[in-house]
Amino acid sequence: MSCWRKDSDECWGTDGDDDGERTVDSNDAPRMRKTSSQVDYYSQDTVDTTHLQHVAAVAARRALTQDGDYLVLALVGLPARGKSFIGAKLRSFLAWRGLECQVFNAGQRRRAASDDSLEKNLRSPHSHAAFFDNANKDAAARRESIAMDTLDSLFDYLESGEGEVGIFDATNSTRQRRKAILDRVKRRFEGTGKACGVVFIETICTDPYVLHSNMLVKVRNSPDFAGLDEATALADLRRRNAHYESAYEPLSDSEGASYITIYNFSSKVTCSLCFGRITRVVLPFLLAIHVDERPIYLVALAPRGISTSGRTTREAEYRKAVAAAEDAEKDLALRLRAWCASAKEPPLHVFCSASIRARAVAGALDVEASYTAALDPFVKEGRRDAHRDLADRLEPVIIDIEGSVAPTLVITHATPARALLAYMHNRPRVRVVDETATTEAPRTLAGADAAVIEVRATVAGGYSETVHLLPGADGSPPPSPSIFARAPSLPWDERRRGSIGFSERGSKSLE
Repeated sequence: MSCWRKDSDECWGTDGDDDGERTVDSNDAPRMRKTSSQVDYYSQDTVDTTHLQHVAAVAARRALTQDGDYLVLALVGLPARGKSFIGAKLRSFLAWRGLECQVFNAGQRRRAASDDSLEKNLRSPHSHAAFFDNANKDAAARRESIAMDTLDSLFDYLESGEGEVGIFDATNSTRQRRKAILDRVKRRFEGTGKACGVVFIETICTDPYVLHSNMLVKVRNSPDFAGLDEATALADLRRRNAHYESAYEPLSDSEGASYITIYNFSSKVTCSLCFGRITRVVLPFLLAIHVDERPIYLVALAPRGISTSGRTTREAEYRKAVAAAEDAEKDLALRLRAWCASAKEPPLHVFCSASIRARAVAGALDVEASYTAALDPFVKEGRRDAHRDLADRLEPVIIDIEGSVAPTLVITHATPARALLAYMHNRPRVRVVDETATTEAPRTLAGADAAVIEVRATVAGGYSETVHLLPGADGSPPPSPSIFARAPSLPWDERRRGSIGFSERGSKSLE
């Protein structure tokens, strides 16, 4: 390795070899002639194309890693490949992290174009497979117009001051469409003083079993197939797929765009020209999510409610309270063990708080456990941004939970449990630290009820919720009805969300 010093003709090496060519000047003094590997490309000297290519690559990366004001995540893929599922999951995750995010679905706008037929419970003419035939020029132009109108609505959302991230949910299956998206973004924000980045997220499904499962989900839940029997709906969807497949162009490096491609909702992924927070935040989440159904169980240890103030004068009362709390935790462990033994789908793995109390409960179960301080009681230090600390701490736990493929039990404390529920129900994280519990599960998690909260992923990307009160330690039935069902979560209100106030009174442990 050699270095060239710009203000001197001297060259020195660190590897003991001299790869320059020796020359002689007019005074016959030995000099070194700079080779291409020694040129300082910031000087006026000539450089070879290898260095120019390297400089261009660095410049491109620098442009892609600058902080932007807005971000567009454009989904790419054939029908029934899970685009809307990915969009809903991403929206929930990014909104929970504190970003103002919304999904803009071209299919919804297309269906809205035929309100009359929908109101009569008839299929929209824009839902029939023939509408997606590329040979039908009028239909192709209509689809393109609908897609661009949807993209313009996304831009309006970003520029309104309410949005930071827009998710464009459409097939975007050709190079021409993707170039049109990039050109439209450039024209819209050029000269505004605002920077808007674009990342394409492609989902490819080649596994016949996964593809058939996705198709069943689509025909059973999409308004496009309302009123059709399953066999007819599947046949229509396959014809639609055939039309798209005839013109489909997968993403490639030659397009020069930032993109992520996911294969079969598994760990295989291609990532190109993505740097910074995209790779640190979005990519790990995309690698974790999948469509396999399994229950997630939440258990929160009840707050002890033991005050240490005046402990020296009330030592006996303090010891008595600690002993009572320990007895309650032993009782919870036995009751939880009895419930797991009788559960229809008992947990096969446990994510557990590293606190002594939680470890004692997990130790009573015959299930493998992973311990993490992220699930420990939350300590609020009198700051208004305490919710950010809580969310940052829980983010790896959420990715682990999303990546789990077996029934999983989470043993934690009340505030972390409410924060996890907020993510699952598309609620902003800012509301979980100080808000009053308003639904059955958060009330249970905030109190002393011994209960298990069961949540299950839905096809729309959210979760359904069921509350199970635990039986007695001896297996006796719980004193009240054991199940409270809650409807699947819906997207949270998209109105501008104000910050929830936090107490300014010193540190406080929120279990």
